[in-house]
Amino acid sequence: MRALGIDPGTKNFDLCCIEDSVDNVVLDKSISTEIVAKNPDHVFEIIKSTESDVIVGPSGYGLEFKHISEFTEEDVALTTLDKIEDVNIPVLSGLRKLLWMMKNARLNAYSLPGVVLLPTIPQYRKMNKIDMGTADKTCVAAFAIWDQAEEYKIQYSNANLICIEMGFGYNAAMAVENGQIIDAVGGTIFPGPGYLSLGQMDGELAYLLGEFSKLKLFEAGATFIAANRILDVEDFSANLLRDEYNKAWESLKEGIVKAVALLLTSFKNQPREIILTGRLSRNKEIYDALKQRLDEQFKIPTRNPIHRFTKEAKDVAQGAAILSNGIVRGEYSDLLKQMKITETKGTVLDYVLYPEVRRKEIIKKLRSVEKIST
Repeated sequence: MRALGIDPGTKNFDLCCIEDSVDNVVLDKSISTEIVAKNPDHVFEIIKSTESDVIVGPSGYGLEFKHISEFTEEDVALTTLDKIEDVNIPVLSGLRKLLWMMKNARLNAYSLPGVVLLPTIPQYRKMNKIDMGTADKTCVAAFAIWDQAEEYKIQYSNANLICIEMGFGYNAAMAVENGQIIDAVGGTIFPGPGYLSLGQMDGELAYLLGEFSKLKLFEAGATFIAANRILDVEDFSANLLRDEYNKAWESLKEGIVKAVALLLTSFKNQPREIILTGRLSRNKEIYDALKQRLDEQFKIPTRNPIHRFTKEAKDVAQGAAILSNGIVRGEYSDLLKQMKITETKGTVLDYVLYPEVRRKEIIKKLRSVEKIST
């Protein structure tokens, strides 16, 4: 049984397909997001070539668990929350194009929920939040749970950890207790900058900016603090001791420390460990320095995933492939069940309480349909 997972990352779309288990990887690929946006047919042909029995499709901010045949224009609009009049962002455009192509081809694909939709998080923690973690953060948390279960030979229900995802665009952190996400801070409410993004925005700054482009959510992060431009991660990490770079690094690092401190308040017992995932966590200089700070601050072991099974596709895609396998009652179905992913209902707008946030009016202003090849 072939199961494909897709990670629509800011810099790359990663694809991971496994057959029956992680011991048999049949596709391990990373493709530039710009290529996906400009030529979705190429990526779509790769997806079809795997002849996958089931696919976890790119789900953006997340939808309730549903088959792609049920997708509506409203669903697609809610995956990207991208206003029609705004500039078209490649990662979001590519995501929408692929979803429509997959639906039109009648592939056996499913959406996954963003973290805010998970029933394992109490509703009082969700109030006025949308981005507690996009659907790819649900996937990477699943990967971390699976990795801990593999490492300690425990049941998924005994997994207790904090998963930090350090992507090219955003940072996010998920609190996992008894194999379930119980709290999280997504990239746009993260208490410090990500690599591209500024993280949590000061409300007064948002007011002064007025109606700003979604591109602003991909700016003002560590790479901009260091050099006022987008650097390769390797160039950034090689200069961590230089003045502006060090200022950027300390800000990014402290934001992660604060996110961990915040999530620790939601645990009944101390988590077993902190697991660092994502593109930046694979950089030795960044990983070593952050691990040292977290170990000293919290006295909780910090590590990278030990049981990664791909060379190109990063952690999110591996988690997506594992969950995809679970959908067809494969080897990892217990993980899907433990996380209660199939029990999700509603939309990411359900917990916003502002009276002027009128759901139907908002959705009408969002992009949903892309021009695609037929």
